[in-house]
Amino acid sequence: MKKCLLLIGLLASLSVWAGDKEVLQQRLDKIEGFYASFSQNVKTEDNQPVQDGKGDLWVNRPYYFNWTMNEPDETSIISDGKNMWVYTPAVEQVSVMDLKKAVDNRLMLLITDSHNPIWDVYQVTRKQDSFTLKPTDGSNQDFIISVLPTGMISNFTIIEEDGQRSFYDLSRQKLGKVSLDKFKFTPPAGVTIDDQR
Repeated sequence: MKKCLLLIGLLASLSVWAGDKEVLQQRLDKIEGFYASFSQNVKTEDNQPVQDGKGDLWVNRPYYFNWTMNEPDETSIISDGKNMWVYTPAVEQVSVMDLKKAVDNRLMLLITDSHNPIWDVYQVTRKQDSFTLKPTDGSNQDFIISVLPTGMISNFTIIEEDGQRSFYDLSRQKLGKVSLDKFKFTPPAGVTIDDQR
């Protein structure tokens, strides 16, 4: 019994000393999936407005996501766990690529899998529930993610190399596994397919 209590004490003290990256990963691990609607606000480095938008986000861990922008233009980025589809109805074109090689969507890889090797190239600093992720491999995007202790993501920001910031505020979250139908994509008839796999 004494050994058991000692072990519990040791484990508790280890979690207190978990680094900022580990705290973020542990929080993200708490939720298997979720739905949220989002508002997007894009500004230049000197705070000039670029674009406002709205959309919906569905996530199942690991690697399933459906990020659909509804305004100002409709675009969907859908991952079925293996392939990533980028569909823009206005130009009647869809691009498909291997998800693991999709460098443009690192944020979703980080959010949907806390054990992806891509985490190794990020330094994470925490200020309460806000986590700043800076790449060490020369990638040109920083991320700021606000994740509550429950694992719920409340907002995130993508910061480009030129200082442009895209802020996404998540609302109406529903936590729990999402139906896999949300992550299936069948190109509509007449749509050009750009297969980059």
